[in-house]
Amino acid sequence: MINVSFDGILLEKLNKEIEFLKTGRISKINENGDTDFIFTIRKERINYPLMLSFSSDYSRIHLTNHIYDSVLNPKSFTMLLRKHIEGYFIDDIINYECDRILYFKLSGYNELSDLNHKYLICEVMGRYSNLILTDENFIIIDALKHDGIGEYNRTILPNAKYEFPLNNKINPMKLSKDEMIDIFLKNNPKNPKELMNLFNGVSLNIAIPVFQNDFHAETFYNYIHLENKPSTFKNFKDKMDFYYYPLEGNIIKEYDSISSMLDDYYYQMDLRAKVKLKTNDLHTFVKRQITKFENKIEKLEAQLLDTSIADSFKLYGELLLSYPNIKEKKSEISILNYYTNEYIDIKLDPKYTILENSNKFYKKYQKLKSSVTYINEQMEIAKNEIEYFKVIDYQLKDASINDALEIQSELIHGKYLFKNTPNKNKKKEKPKLLTYILDNGTCITVGKNNIQNEYLTHKLAKPNEMWFHIKDAPGSHVVVHNSSELNEEEIRTGAMLAAYYSTYQDSSSVQVDYTRIRNIKKIPGKRACFVSYTHQQTIYIDPDSNFIYKLKVKK
Repeated sequence: MINVSFDGILLEKLNKEIEFLKTGRISKINENGDTDFIFTIRKERINYPLMLSFSSDYSRIHLTNHIYDSVLNPKSFTMLLRKHIEGYFIDDIINYECDRILYFKLSGYNELSDLNHKYLICEVMGRYSNLILTDENFIIIDALKHDGIGEYNRTILPNAKYEFPLNNKINPMKLSKDEMIDIFLKNNPKNPKELMNLFNGVSLNIAIPVFQNDFHAETFYNYIHLENKPSTFKNFKDKMDFYYYPLEGNIIKEYDSISSMLDDYYYQMDLRAKVKLKTNDLHTFVKRQITKFENKIEKLEAQLLDTSIADSFKLYGELLLSYPNIKEKKSEISILNYYTNEYIDIKLDPKYTILENSNKFYKKYQKLKSSVTYINEQMEIAKNEIEYFKVIDYQLKDASINDALEIQSELIHGKYLFKNTPNKNKKKEKPKLLTYILDNGTCITVGKNNIQNEYLTHKLAKPNEMWFHIKDAPGSHVVVHNSSELNEEEIRTGAMLAAYYSTYQDSSSVQVDYTRIRNIKKIPGKRACFVSYTHQQTIYIDPDSNFIYKLKVKK
């Protein structure tokens, strides 16, 4: 699934957003997967993590606030980047002709203390994405992906001359409004496809709205120079999408910057893809389980409806006993119902006598009455399973790979899944909890799945430490590791984390309960992740992702 919303116009606007990184120094280069890199740019004593991804499905460039795990044994290309440009300064950041190419002009000193200039070229082109390092003359030092004669008939190999992709399209960002109108009059694009073929950097997200207005040239010019809040929204195919301006009526979330939008959007998409790969699509399995138990409840409700005739069988048996002297066998009999003083017709089995038919009705009554208890028990079990798997479904929404693997382990332990290659000798590791550190040194720990929640609440936390949880909804267990009275910052941060890591993450004025660990009890008959509590206080909080990102994470 290649998202074409990351077009040249968006990249041009992103370039303006990150141009403050000029004069910054590349202090660290980390590899995060086969095609992803985190460049730490240090400027004025502040570190700015820059995500560079060149995967086929999720290629992009943006600043990031998320924590990524670095590869322990980086590939040779990563080591080459560290050798050649770690410590180099960013002289300029250039978007090439409004295409999906952003390149960094770098300067630094080599081992002989000679000043060098190099270019780091980021081609963000879906399956053709690539990261290329060249010298000051654009001679390729190396590239992430080698290609003899590839797209645009270029050679991407060491020692070859790097050439930018050539096309006959026009860079719309360099045109005045009058020049734009002249080009429209001359070329007369009649539909979104023709507009995309005429100008560089244009995707359907901007081409379609242009032709929904009468004045195409003016509309196009206004759109590409629009200053608005970047947004995620439902696109014309009713799928989640993003762009630097929102489509009216379809907004999902607005952001203060393109980087924050891309960081949020791609982090979720990329994480889900990695989790799906690592856990054999655990999310689909959980959805199937929810559907299975919902269908089971429907069938049980139908069976329960059938048991409503049980009292009728009891009545038939009782009325037949009032006619014990009838010896002949009948297929039907009309008997006075002395409760209503009316006659009713009862169908009989002609193979049996009146008394034998009476006994058969009583047996049916007893069987149906017994099944009511069984059906109610099964319905309660099914409802508990649905509640459990809905919690799992929520936990998978923002789960890291480690979190998802713990959830998978939990399901294997519960006999819902079967492990392909069991390792009996493997030592059971403690759950890896998410921990934040406040400026005063107080630790706050968050459980992001049932294993982590149970370990945090019932094993790790001390009796007098404060426990936070969203009120009456699935969410993370949060513990502030301070047995004394909490100050306002500690209470609000604990509540903020509990609200953010919950099903109400995108809501406002979220109710969060908090109480001491000693007041937390397991619920009999339910899994340990479900708890009850007393002596709680409630605080209302607005979840704020920026607040969460600014907290210090303990690694």
